[in-house]
Amino acid sequence: MTKFKIKLLLVAASALALAACSAESPGEQDHINDPSIVSDGIESEDGHEGNLQDSDDHEEAAEVHLDASQISELGIVVSAVTRGPVDGILELPAEVGFDQNHLAHVTPRVSGIVRSVNVTEGDRVNAGDILAVLNSRPLADAKAGYLSARARLDLAESSFDREERLWERQISAEQDFLDARRALEEARIEVRSAGQQLDALGVDVATLRRMVASSGISLTRYELAAPISGTIIERHAVLGEVLAEGAQPPAFIIADTDSVWVDAAIYGADLGRIRAGAQVSIDPGDGGSPIESTIDFVSPQIGERTRTGRARIVIDNPGDRLRPGMFVTVFAAASDALPTLRVPVSALQTVEGESVVFVRTSDGFEVRHVQIGRRSDRYAEILSGVAIGEMIATTGTFSLKAELQKEEFDDGHAH
Repeated sequence: MTKFKIKLLLVAASALALAACSAESPGEQDHINDPSIVSDGIESEDGHEGNLQDSDDHEEAAEVHLDASQISELGIVVSAVTRGPVDGILELPAEVGFDQNHLAHVTPRVSGIVRSVNVTEGDRVNAGDILAVLNSRPLADAKAGYLSARARLDLAESSFDREERLWERQISAEQDFLDARRALEEARIEVRSAGQQLDALGVDVATLRRMVASSGISLTRYELAAPISGTIIERHAVLGEVLAEGAQPPAFIIADTDSVWVDAAIYGADLGRIRAGAQVSIDPGDGGSPIESTIDFVSPQIGERTRTGRARIVIDNPGDRLRPGMFVTVFAAASDALPTLRVPVSALQTVEGESVVFVRTSDGFEVRHVQIGRRSDRYAEILSGVAIGEMIATTGTFSLKAELQKEEFDDGHAH
């Protein structure tokens, strides 16, 4: 038999088989060709018929249900979605220091012997609190000089009043009246001078009136008071020690660490790319969320030894997260960097092949799909999916992904 005849026989057999199938299922072909049925539904690969559009519209976002204690236990940190540069970010080494506007070196203004010390290192004090009491002979001399000048003034005022009355009645000579007026002016000058000396020593002259009335108050008592509120970070005053005027080291150092300075070093070619007002992100290295701030000051001076510039950031520091002496890393936006909506790279996870972030909700986190644009080592640009200000998990997201998979596995077993 020729090859052509064999081919014809095969074609005929296929046609007979197709006709037999059509006879057994007379409505199937009509079903396939019915356009209304095709538009309403489609059979999935697993044999379940459904509407794909409706399925997408009613699909609910996945959630991870956690309470506050569980979130804390998993080490999850939540931060707001912000705007800022994704690339063009400079990494700068920095050191935390005391805010010099909230630091006080406390030394006596007059020499004396320490009679009592009321505080020690670590104590919290308020402005005006008495830190130590000294016995000071120079202070006693200054107080006595003021009191003597005050007594002479009182006497001069009485003499002047008497001479003025006599002169007006033509009883006393004019020269006596003039001498009394000169003595009065000299006494006033002496009192003013003595009072200014006490003021320079930190003594309120108004309190000296009580000393005159009460002989039990010591003229040698010198109170060393706190000029600001803060914490005693150094104490050098020792009971019985003689403290000289302006002693070094100071008797006490007080610091208010609710505000600190972060000084970042700027190298070489980057000197021209950092400006005051630039956004910065400070990583303390403690595993927590970065501290967002801006540069307050860029020094025009180059360090003589380091040959680097200096950028200063003033940070509000409640809870003392930043401690003076710490080394931190500052990520600063260069002047040529363009801001955009961004999230830290650590906030991103991949679920079912798509990039997601975990948005904080009242009872946990919602899994939100996001579209990513540019990306650097620290940040990713967000084109869609979240809005500025939304709170998302930025640390511990791998644990959230594990919790999500665990919940999905439990739900699958329940069914």
